[in-house]
This record gives sequence, C-alpha cells and structure tokens, in this order.
Amino acid sequence: MTNLPKKKILFLITKSNFGGAQRYVFDLASNLDTQAFEPVVMLGGTGRLTEELTKKKVRTITLKNLERDISIVKEFKSVIELWNAIRNERPDILHINSSKAGGLGAVLGRILRVPKIIFTAHGWAFNEDRPLSQRIIIKALHWITVLFSHVTIAVSETTMRQMNWPFVQHKMVVIHNGRTIPNFYSKDFARSLLFEYMPDLETHKNDFWSVTIGELHPVKQHDVTIRALAQVVRTHPTVRHLIIGEGDARKDLERLVLDLDLEDNVFFAGNIPEAAQYLKAFDLFVLSSRSEALAYVIIEACIAGLPIIASHVGGIPEIITDKKDGLLFSQGRTSTLAQYYTQLVSDADGRKALAENAHQRAQDFTLEKMLEKTTALYEN
Repeated sequence: MTNLPKKKILFLITKSNFGGAQRYVFDLASNLDTQAFEPVVMLGGTGRLTEELTKKKVRTITLKNLERDISIVKEFKSVIELWNAIRNERPDILHINSSKAGGLGAVLGRILRVPKIIFTAHGWAFNEDRPLSQRIIIKALHWITVLFSHVTIAVSETTMRQMNWPFVQHKMVVIHNGRTIPNFYSKDFARSLLFEYMPDLETHKNDFWSVTIGELHPVKQHDVTIRALAQVVRTHPTVRHLIIGEGDARKDLERLVLDLDLEDNVFFAGNIPEAAQYLKAFDLFVLSSRSEALAYVIIEACIAGLPIIASHVGGIPEIITDKKDGLLFSQGRTSTLAQYYTQLVSDADGRKALAENAHQRAQDFTLEKMLEKTTALYEN
C-alpha cells in the first residue's frame, strides 16, 4: 500500500488570544491525524493561543503586523508578511478564520494559487451595532472573502442564511462547532477555587449562583443581565451573578453595578483559564448577547448540565429548543429575562428538567463530529 504524502494545512487567524475562533483553530490544529496532515498556524501576536499550540507541538508563525485595528502602514506590512509566509509554506490547504485575516488570506491565497482555500465564518461583523453604511461595506468585504474561498464553513444555519448575496450560497456548508470537556471540577471544589479570584464570594458560598462567560463587549449585552438581576434581587436578594471574561466595557459595567446597588450580587472574575471546568459551581447559566453565531459557551453549559437562559439570536436556537433545553428570550428584553430568571431561581424541578435535556442535547455538538466533517473537506 502506497503511503500518501501529508497535506499541509495552514491555518490563519488575526488574534492570538483564546476566544471562540481561537478555540476552534486550536481544537482543529491539535487534533488532526498527524499521519495524514501537517498543521501550521499563522497568527497575529503571541498570546495564549500560541502558548497552547506550542504545548501540543503545533508549529506557529507569528505575524508581527497582523492586528485587528486598522493602520495603513501595518496593513501594507501585514500583506507582505502574509505573502511571504504563504509562498514559503506552500500549503495544500489554507484555512482562514476571522474577518480581517479571512479577507487578506483569501485574496493572497488565490494570487499564490493555493489549491484549496477554506474560510470559516464564526459570525459576521455586519451584525454588530454599527451605522447602516458601515454594515453594508463590511458585508461586501465578507462577501468577497466567500467568493474568493473555495469553500466556506458556516458554524450555524443562521450564519449561512445571513450571507444572502448572490453567487455564494452554493459555496457554503454548515458544520456546527463541537466541544469536549474531559474534566469538570465538583460544585464545592469549583466554588472554593473561585474564591481565589473573588475573595468576597466566600461569605456567599451557599447561595444561588448564576454565571455568564464572555468578553466584556457591547455585543454580549452584559448590561441586560445586570439590569434583569436588579429586578430579580427584589424577591431573591441572595442570588449572586458572576461574569467571567475581560474587555473594554468593564468600567461601564462596574459603574452600572454601583448605580443599581448590586455590589453584593454581581462579581467580575476577569479572565479565568479553561473557565468551562468551573461550570458545575453554578445553578444557572445566562447569556444575553445581541448576536452569536454558535456560542461555544452554550455548548459548554449543556455539557455541564446547567439550566440555561439565553437570547434568541443567531445559532443559539439550533442548540437550545425553547422551554425544552433552556429558556430563550428576545434579545434586549430585560423584563422577560428577569421573569425567566426569577422563575428558575424558585423552581428547582424546572431547573433539573432543563439541565437534563441540555446535557442530552450536547451529544450533537461534540469535537469528534466537528473534526470528522471538517477533515472530510480537507480530504476531498
């Protein structure tokens, strides 16, 4: 039997932090069959993604000038860097991720005649709260990226439908995100570990805890959850809500907590590595995002067996069936979120039923399934 040569997969992503898109690249690059594939990851910066890939012995290429923020000088330099890297690596497949890296990678990949360019759409920037003119320009740039790619992976059916301009639908395929969490901390142990991040919580160790995991960014709408909590604590003053994540909106959110007199109810944990491992510390998971493609954190909460309240946006309804696997509300509707929040705090049996269904639903969103379907695209 003749051994086929390995296919080199060159992944490209703009940022090297460890958000959802970075988790996706890490999971693929570190779990590919190394007898059939040679994964290499190009990325901007030297953040946690670089560190995690190095631990898994996945080779990385740092692009010094590739940044999310726009700078004319750095844009020119990043194009040169990308050109040289793609030309030197000569990949069989260029797998591009994130908006900026996606656009540059698709165009340069075509010029350099990469045999296959795959773009993963983790969500569209035109869904963010921007002026209409900006959203049209951004959508046009995304459309060009899809046109120049040979195949585009949409992480949800909704994500695919949203790219509704001509000539691209036939080039898109849906592959849902998948997640595997081998180890969870027990409830008591997880809570004890979280006291190290938030010592003030220790006096509330036996209270009802809810959690949101997500960047402190306006699109995540943490303010909606905080305002809803202000209504919940009127009847349930011992509810404690933890926000795990960091971002530019932190000061505004902290100010809102002070204005609503919720200092004893809302706690900011900052970034916690492998935060999903702590999920069993909580009694409820809440996500009030304005926009989501297919949220990893919802899948993680399902795996952990938590009851979930989430906004009815993007691909979330593809994971959660309302009133079966969780409760969904129209994004921004603080009063509805507060109503559901209060309902579940009072209803242990209801929480248990939703949690059991969510845990069962998680079996449809495994890393193994995502890897199998993505590998099939590499092989064809």
